[in-house]
Amino acid sequence: MIGCRTASEDERGVDGESPDEAARFANVVGDAVFVGDESCFDCHEDQYFGYQDHGMASSHYPMTPENAVEDYSEIELYHQDSDLFYKVLRENGRFYQEELRRGQDGRVVHRLRREMEYVVGSGTVARTYLTEENGRYYELPLTWYSQEQRWDFSPGYEQFNVRFDRLIPDRCMTCHNSYPEAIAFVEGKYEKVPNGIGCERCHGPGSLHVDARLSSPEPAGTIDTTIVNPEHLSLDRRLDVCQQCHLHTTVSVLRDGRTAYDFRPSQALDDYVAFYFTERDDSEDAIDVISHADRMKMSPCFIETRASDAPMDCLTCHDPHEGFRDAGPEYFNRTCKTCHEISSIQLELVSEPSRNVHTKESNCNSCHMPKVKAEGTPHSTFTDHWIRIVEEEPHAPVSADGRPVQLEPYFPRDADAEIYAGMAYVVYGRQSADSSAVSLGIRLLEQGLADKDESFGEAHFLLGFAHMQLGRVNAAIQALERAVTLGPGIPERLNALAQAYEAAGRSAESVERLYRRALEIQPALADVRINLGRFLETQGRLDEAIDQYEEAIREQPWLEEGHYNLGTAYLRAGDFEKAESSLREAVHLNPDHVTALGNLGLLLASGGREQDARQYFERALAADPTNPVALGNLGAFHLNVGNLEDAINLLEQAVAADRGYVDGLVNLALAHYRRGNTASARRYAESALQIAPNNRTARDLLDAL
Repeated sequence: MIGCRTASEDERGVDGESPDEAARFANVVGDAVFVGDESCFDCHEDQYFGYQDHGMASSHYPMTPENAVEDYSEIELYHQDSDLFYKVLRENGRFYQEELRRGQDGRVVHRLRREMEYVVGSGTVARTYLTEENGRYYELPLTWYSQEQRWDFSPGYEQFNVRFDRLIPDRCMTCHNSYPEAIAFVEGKYEKVPNGIGCERCHGPGSLHVDARLSSPEPAGTIDTTIVNPEHLSLDRRLDVCQQCHLHTTVSVLRDGRTAYDFRPSQALDDYVAFYFTERDDSEDAIDVISHADRMKMSPCFIETRASDAPMDCLTCHDPHEGFRDAGPEYFNRTCKTCHEISSIQLELVSEPSRNVHTKESNCNSCHMPKVKAEGTPHSTFTDHWIRIVEEEPHAPVSADGRPVQLEPYFPRDADAEIYAGMAYVVYGRQSADSSAVSLGIRLLEQGLADKDESFGEAHFLLGFAHMQLGRVNAAIQALERAVTLGPGIPERLNALAQAYEAAGRSAESVERLYRRALEIQPALADVRINLGRFLETQGRLDEAIDQYEEAIREQPWLEEGHYNLGTAYLRAGDFEKAESSLREAVHLNPDHVTALGNLGLLLASGGREQDARQYFERALAADPTNPVALGNLGAFHLNVGNLEDAINLLEQAVAADRGYVDGLVNLALAHYRRGNTASARRYAESALQIAPNNRTARDLLDAL
């Protein structure tokens, strides 16, 4: 157990902080590289083995029969909003999650399976699972909640089911592992991913230290400056080592020029990221309960010792080199009693009941750091690190409802930082589909960037993105052109500018040049290939578009839009066999892809497979009951097979949903004509011609009338 430490005066510096702490450790300011935990083992065997029992060492690892702890008896969970069932399977030493949909007769009409290849979480609270495809990692819908020994949806899935498509972004991956080998400019794609948090996340890259200690076993001074030891950092920098992962706010924004992998221990975290949280009803509950260090900072134990020679910090109670999950309450109670002797507490307490519950055998944490149910994490409780006399039942902070969002900065330096606040509002608005937040972000960004000479390329990019979100194409182009000027080698910006140029009707050459430049820099950007393929289709270059779609699918086989676009392109090219195969795969990946279902139905109907076609038309309408094209396709099907009453009912709904739906108007006119209602037939045919004067079917119908 690590107790309260005493910092020497030269370590603390002014106000308890060394003036340049990072500079004193050569491994974070030079060219040192990461060497892996195995390089630490020879000299630090005890710490190495002790750390293997710590939860951080088990934050990410392969799923194997040896570490399986879940119940794999028959279970099936239903997600009502998406009408999908989920189950877990264990087959031949491998583990899967399966998604199902059943028709009205109970038959399975959709089945998709993904392997549980990796576990995220030590299992103290829960185990969530990842699957990997071509270097990309995806979260799976079901989590095993260890405390209640049950399966349920992973956090967030109950409210918004993203199925098997929740890509693990860089910021998430870095907090569950030592730094992976990331593919440049591709969010969430990696050459190599280590398993769990390693030694170097808290000590910095180790190559310099290994070389130095192999040359000379002992350092020249009292502190080994070839590697960071958090013990020799000031209080705030020690806390930053922990808070690089143990700080949860509503929005985080990387500082200009920083990446998710840049922070090193001993450096100031606020030089790398800006944090913002939504306004809360109770200011004491401003930070989510899983922000352990921040809750601790609210504690008298922290506040009253901060200026002392032995300030409280995370290491006061948590030895990072040993596990404590099975140690029992006394493991932590011993630390409490180093400062709060039972005999002294007994003298201070005035009531006999209070004295009776404060004994040598008492569990300090059960009363002063109670377990709390965390909002958004079902079936789980967490230790609240706000140490206090609890006056009422603890609860997770609840954000205020019914008011416009207000983001508050976490770091004091961001109190007047309009640029980062604006970026945070745009990010929040995109995540929550809140256009008012996007508008506020635009205003703050424009104010903040107006008098700045610095680059802030990402801020200009987000400003352009925000304008595009609100349909302000010209304003978006201005911001995005500036972003590209500041970062001409960043594919994401080139792609966004190409889309803006398309929307504005700029020259085809300029649009294509931007897309192709983005792909030259990073060929693995499947979404950019989809955009380029779609653009090439608009230019009549169908074969080139097909090439781009096929390349996108090779890179990202689970990309439903790639299969859908490829299927529709093959339809246009007249290759119906390949079109059917691609459209079926799009529907397999997403059973609610309305346009893929509709196009597949049209393809089958054109080949005389009417009943198969009807199934897909009905599935498209079930996926979106108000979609005019889905209504129109099923209506046209009934028209073609002579079900005139059903056809008229569906087509009337279609044209009511979209007054400009020409095919729906024409088919409705035909349905009324065949039923003998010439007045209605004339009315709908004339409506179609008002929108499309050259529509031959409507013209022929009027001539026949």
